[in-house]
Amino acid sequence: MFFEALLASVFFVNMVTGVCSSVLAQMPGRTGTASEPIGASMAILAMLQDADVLPPEGTPEANRVIKMVIQFQSVFMKSTDPDVHAFLNQAVAAQKKVPADETLLRLRSSGWTSEVLEALKEQWVTMSIDQRERLTPGFRQFNVSLEDFGWLMELVEKARIAFEQRGQHIHQVFAQRRREMPGGAQ
Repeated sequence: MFFEALLASVFFVNMVTGVCSSVLAQMPGRTGTASEPIGASMAILAMLQDADVLPPEGTPEANRVIKMVIQFQSVFMKSTDPDVHAFLNQAVAAQKKVPADETLLRLRSSGWTSEVLEALKEQWVTMSIDQRERLTPGFRQFNVSLEDFGWLMELVEKARIAFEQRGQHIHQVFAQRRREMPGGAQ
């Protein structure tokens, strides 16, 4: 039931924001299918649900989280804002786990990964208020705010902690959920 409602929400929001198949197919360097970003958003939401950090289904807060996951994926896949690009590039480069170019290409072609979310969260917590405020125009273009991003990063951190307390790892949980979602069979 939750995932049926989620899928309907994802399709609706993607249609409203212009992230439809034809646009995705025309993105430079785009090699995946349109279902990959949808599945990636669904996997993030399922991961947050598995961690028991999502607000109750059907509440305005739950709808806000769905919107944030979808919209911020669009921000980081499509934004041309130089401050957003710098933030994303610095976050991914600081991870040094996988080559940054490979990580960014995967994000832009297939959508969220748990590694990108972790990198963004770690970069976010080290930023000054002034640095964060520079992201406002780029976020505003996608109808999201600094407050929205801060809340999403809090949810990611709570999920990481919840999984660690259970002897799980956020990246493993995401990988499993990603395989279950549209575009996940790789």
